[in-house]
Amino acid sequence: NIPGANADDNPAIDDTINITVDSSCTMGQTVLQGNESLNPGGTKVVGSSRIAAYCNDNEGYAIYAIGYTNGEYGNTNLVSTDGNHTIPTGTSGNNSYWNMKLTSGTATGTTSYLPTMVNEFTTSTTIPNDYTKVAYRDSSTISQNQDPTETGSYFTTTYAAHVSTTQPAGIYTGQVQYVMVHPAGAPAPEIPNIGQLTYLQDFARLTEQEKASIIKNTGTEVVYTLKDQRDNQDYTVAKLRDGKIWMTKNLNLAGGAEINSELSDVPDGYVLPTANNFQSGNRLPDSDTYGFNNSAKAFVYNSTKVTGADCSSPGCYSYYSWTAATAGSGLEISTKDTDTLYSICPKGWKLPNSRSTVVGNSDFYQLAVAYGMNPSSTAGYGSDFYSHAGLGTVPNFVFSGRYDYGPWFGNYDTGFYWSSTSAGTSSALRFWFMASQVVTNEGVSRLDGYAVRCIVK
Repeated sequence: NIPGANADDNPAIDDTINITVDSSCTMGQTVLQGNESLNPGGTKVVGSSRIAAYCNDNEGYAIYAIGYTNGEYGNTNLVSTDGNHTIPTGTSGNNSYWNMKLTSGTATGTTSYLPTMVNEFTTSTTIPNDYTKVAYRDSSTISQNQDPTETGSYFTTTYAAHVSTTQPAGIYTGQVQYVMVHPAGAPAPEIPNIGQLTYLQDFARLTEQEKASIIKNTGTEVVYTLKDQRDNQDYTVAKLRDGKIWMTKNLNLAGGAEINSELSDVPDGYVLPTANNFQSGNRLPDSDTYGFNNSAKAFVYNSTKVTGADCSSPGCYSYYSWTAATAGSGLEISTKDTDTLYSICPKGWKLPNSRSTVVGNSDFYQLAVAYGMNPSSTAGYGSDFYSHAGLGTVPNFVFSGRYDYGPWFGNYDTGFYWSSTSAGTSSALRFWFMASQVVTNEGVSRLDGYAVRCIVK
């Protein structure tokens, strides 16, 4: 026996090394055929691509397809260069249409790593208008002794089109987007929607195509909640019947905060004026003291300081002079029907605009018409819009009342909201409504205090 050789009598060290190999799943495309010409009355394969799949996830992957013409998710048309004509997706008929077909590749190695095609896409089928599974694999494309680049891990997609004799001539373009997820049983991708956003400012981080797709695919009057990164307040938002994304809650940004171009609709740092404690009957100094070229005319009115108001009443909002609402950018504007460049809205949002004539392509006018109102008549109003107002439902334009140079007015039966539009040297246009009328374009003093609603730019 060797003294001290017993393991029980001697210490030992187990030197263990752990490493993690991350999942890596990618796709690559090789265009095989494209830019084909097609005579009216004929059917022809007009495009073909090879899509290679690589994935080391042992549980495999799935590939989804969706129409993506002009960057719009779910758009399954071919669109002419001038945008005036389309060719829809389809599989038969006398009219123009286009479709797709997927074909599995051919393995060149001793082991096949090919994806499986979903049956319905192995023959001519329509372009999907939502993310639809078209190919999958239940295991990885990797083995200990086989190079996956030699296995033919790919499939081929071909596009065919039929053009009727009445189809206008021109170049038509369409797109299909393919997305890989893993493992194979992972949830399908979602078309971008407001519900996938967290902050109001996320709209400013989207491309114009992404933003257009979100707006297009958002249901009308479906309410979402997003957070303002500047103060972490929650705001409800919705696409209203005019097709635009609006806040459905009044802006409540407190005075005294410095806001910058990173998170706000301002060019540089702008200090929102400190909220003023104006009790009922306590007026601001007259306009001679606060000249219209002086930034001192920018005020924030804190409605919680109003006598008799509490946070359960419609008066519990923030109100802004026009100069404050426009982040000071209205100071240099004296021309009628001119819109300010900036506002205190979150980045990616703006103040709605107006025009001094009721018939015009302004945000407030379009909103009024969309809700059945008759803004060309001071006696006309939309009962549908009015039935929503103040009831906490969409569009939820509440009877917010107003400040008039300091004193509180409104009695909670009228809603007043600023536009981004100047009405002249010392005035700006407002939108207001009550049970008996609606006005989208009334010029008033810039020193009045009104609520603010923002819309996506």
